Amino acid sequence: MIPNVVKLFIIALLFAGITSGKEQVAEKPTFRYCGGWRGYHTDSKRIGTGTVILISPSWALTATHVARAKALTPNKRRVELRFGPDNTVRVEKAFLAPKGDLALLQLKRPIKSVEPVSLLKNSLIEKDGVVKFTLVGHSGGLHFHRDRRAKGTGLQAKHITKKADNPGKAGDSGGGWVIESSDKKEHVLFGIIHGGGRATQPV
Repeated sequence: MIPNVVKLFIIALLFAGITSGKEQVAEKPTFRYCGGWRGYHTDSKRIGTGTVILISPSWALTATHVARAKALTPNKRRVELRFGPDNTVRVEKAFLAPKGDLALLQLKRPIKSVEPVSLLKNSLIEKDGVVKFTLVGHSGGLHFHRDRRAKGTGLQAKHITKKADNPGKAGDSGGGWVIESSDKKEHVLFGIIHGGGRATQPV
C-alpha cells in the first residue's frame, strides 16, 4: 500500500498540473520565478527566511527544511512569498515530499504577472554526465550565478565545486538549479537547493 503522505504529495502535484512525464513550459521565463520566503512565528515573533521557485501560478517549490514548520504546525506560521517588490502572496498549505529535501506550496491566490519556470521531464542520472547550470537564490535579494556544473544521481544532484567557490548562501535553501537555453530565453528547473552543494531533483 502507498503511505498516506506519499498519496497526499502525489495528489498535490497532480493538482498543480505536474506529473512525472509532463514538462511545464514557460514562454518567456526570467529569474523572477525565484522568490523569497518569510515565515512569521505567531508565538515567538521570529522570522525564518528561505527561497522558493514558482512552478505554476498557484504552486511553488522549496526545501523541506524551509517549509517543515508550516506543513506540521500551519496555524503557528504565517508565510509570505515575495516575487519582486509588487508580488507578495501568502502560503495556503505546504506539502512535504516523502523523500528528499523538497516541499510543494499551495498559494492563497495565483501569481499571474510572473512566468513560472519549466520542470525537467526526467531526473538527471550519472550517465547524463556533467551538466552546466545556473544557480538562482534569494538570500539578500534575487541573485543568480551562471556556468556552474553538476551531476545528477536520480533523487539528488551534486554541485561540482569547492566550498569556497560555491555562491550559495544561508537563506538560499529552496532556490533553484536551472538549465538555460543558449539564448537565455528558456529556463528548465532540475534541482531545489538543499545546501552544502546538493539539491533534490523534483521529478
